[in-house]
Amino acid sequence: MNARHNIRRTDGCTEGGFAKTSPRFGVVTAQGGWRKVTWGVVAGVAAVATAGSLMVPSAAIAAEWVNVGGTQYNAGTAAGDAAGTWNWDGADDMKLNGYDGGAIKAAGKLNVAYEGKNTVKADPDSGGAAIKAENGANQKAELNIESSKSSDELNVTAEADAIKSSGDLSISGPGTVNTTSTASDGIEAKGDLSITGSGTVNATGGTEGIQSKGKTTIDSSGTVIAKGGEGSGIAAGSDLIIKGSGKVEASSIEDVAIWAGDNIEISGGSQVKANSKEDYAVKAIGGLTVTNASLNAHGVGYGVYAYKGITLDGATVTVRAAAERDDVSALFTDEDDIVIKNGSTVDAFAEGQFSTAISTRNYNPNEAGGHIYISDSVVKAIARYVETGGDGPDHYSAGQDGETNPQPRGMNLGIFAQTSEGITPATISIVRSTVTAEGDTAAIFALAMSADGKAIGTIEIEGAIIQTPEGGKVIDYRSKEELHDGIVYEAGQTIGMGDVTIDSPYNEAVAKRAVIAPPEEAKPEVNPAVAKPEVKPAEQQTLVTDAKVKPAEAKKNLPATGDASLVGFAATAFAGVAAAFAGLAALLVGFVARLKRE
Repeated sequence: MNARHNIRRTDGCTEGGFAKTSPRFGVVTAQGGWRKVTWGVVAGVAAVATAGSLMVPSAAIAAEWVNVGGTQYNAGTAAGDAAGTWNWDGADDMKLNGYDGGAIKAAGKLNVAYEGKNTVKADPDSGGAAIKAENGANQKAELNIESSKSSDELNVTAEADAIKSSGDLSISGPGTVNTTSTASDGIEAKGDLSITGSGTVNATGGTEGIQSKGKTTIDSSGTVIAKGGEGSGIAAGSDLIIKGSGKVEASSIEDVAIWAGDNIEISGGSQVKANSKEDYAVKAIGGLTVTNASLNAHGVGYGVYAYKGITLDGATVTVRAAAERDDVSALFTDEDDIVIKNGSTVDAFAEGQFSTAISTRNYNPNEAGGHIYISDSVVKAIARYVETGGDGPDHYSAGQDGETNPQPRGMNLGIFAQTSEGITPATISIVRSTVTAEGDTAAIFALAMSADGKAIGTIEIEGAIIQTPEGGKVIDYRSKEELHDGIVYEAGQTIGMGDVTIDSPYNEAVAKRAVIAPPEEAKPEVNPAVAKPEVKPAEQQTLVTDAKVKPAEAKKNLPATGDASLVGFAATAFAGVAAAFAGLAALLVGFVARLKRE
């Protein structure tokens, strides 16, 4: 596994949102002066720029050499084969048309335009990439692959990287690119990577399917499929941006399906699927934003894990996570907030010994985070318990009397927010939304931990009511625990029954299922006394007959010769014509006078 995937917290907390320390949980005034000054500045800048361009020699951006099937061709001389399956202009442009042969390599910049069906296969003994741009003596590597028709096809196979650039790499057009690497990456860029157009990119790698060390942008209305083996399906060194209304499917056998070293942004109607058989589905070292797009993520341990916040804006998101290990969370952020708004639809399911469907936490003092805001959206969050097969109880809790009690089950919370010494204690806010939450321990829980007991987690509901359980309300939770490093106070709120303050999440008063929704608008009652009388067929016919306009009546409605409206219209028209002739006469007089002066 690559080192980038091993970024973990070092503050003594587990990744699942449960603390290890707690078992729970100047002004120109002359007229026209500014214009003169402005144009003077523009002219001066233009002159300096022109002089500078003349003094600095232009740098040729082109390949210094290319190697096709083991034969090298140096820059300055065009090359190609007799059949016309490939040709190079001696600079930066190469064309493939029905090519079926060995590896293609270049030093510097290379633009590859493919037509028809093409196959590029690297010799397994060479250990190199099938299509590669590397840094030259004077030029940085850049590889651009493009097509012009939807029927164009490029098939690339190698034991090492199938397609690789030591610098930036781009794939564009309506055609199809298929890459397969048995031991390395399907597509790799040491710089930025972009995939654009309406075509199909299908990349399979023994490690990563698609990888960049820089920014990765997928702006496509087509389809991108990335399959990873030991590595990720898609791995971006910095930001990962997906837009363009196309489909993106990423999967991995042993690693994260989609990984980004910074932020992940999905927008523009894009449809993204991520699936990992042994790890997270989506992991962002920055934040995750889904705007007017969809995300379907299935992972082991975590469905979606974002260190710096999750924002779902007009999004459709389905997340699944399951594992037999301690911590499982479907939708989770660390040290920041979860925001679901503007008509988003979210379906999150987690299954494990300790599981949360939607959760956030913040254990860092004096930092924001640890809040969940849901507004004008529909959310479903379910967390289930899974037996681990071990002996004895799965979990221990301490009551207000200080006695530690074994619990037969783990901790399973539908929606969970937790903070410790944060700027603002944990908050779960539900505004004008329909929320269905289920947990084998509790449906919804907001918890704040502190050394003095003053921080209290809260649940806020606005423009909605608790429908299930019937008679349900927000109830308080308070607990104090003595640990080896001091006393920890836990205070928060949950959905439950009664007026009692609970001291354990396993209390019978805690609701394991909660439904919160806006109240239904009352429909106006119909008064039978003022109801419209029923119209009989004969009456209907009479009404229709009376509504007809007779020819004589229709004629009467037409304006007469002396009608004021018609006279007014004619007067207006004549006035306009007279004004036009007067203007024309004035122009002729002025023209004659100028001729006399001349």
